[in-house]
Amino acid sequence: MSAPVDREALVVGMTLVPALVSRNRSFALFQDPEVRRARVRAALLRGIVRQLTGTHGKVEALGVVASSGAREVQYRLPGLRLERRALLSDVEYACVAFLAGRAGVPGFSASDEDRSRIDGALRRLSAGLNLDRLP
Repeated sequence: MSAPVDREALVVGMTLVPALVSRNRSFALFQDPEVRRARVRAALLRGIVRQLTGTHGKVEALGVVASSGAREVQYRLPGLRLERRALLSDVEYACVAFLAGRAGVPGFSASDEDRSRIDGALRRLSAGLNLDRLP
């Protein structure tokens, strides 16, 4: 029996480092439904950042609405006739804010609290890894 997957920590790791876990090398890991969900969620977060950077055209009506434990990111891409609303947990929003801020998206930067959430998730992710065995 394998240890349970910390999906939130895995989402953070796969969002910030897309090649963190190779599906070909870790095929058995990807049989776990929680890992598959984490992979899909990480792809969604990276897609939001990609759209916010303007690679798909100008972003309009950008807004972030905070509620307890979650934030809703809303925006429009008129060139694609797309309106997007995504409900993100605080740690997912922290990843988006970090990556979007690093990419130079106006209005986005990771606060100290966001960085703390990311660091905590990465610590949980690395807790089960035996990093001493790596060359």
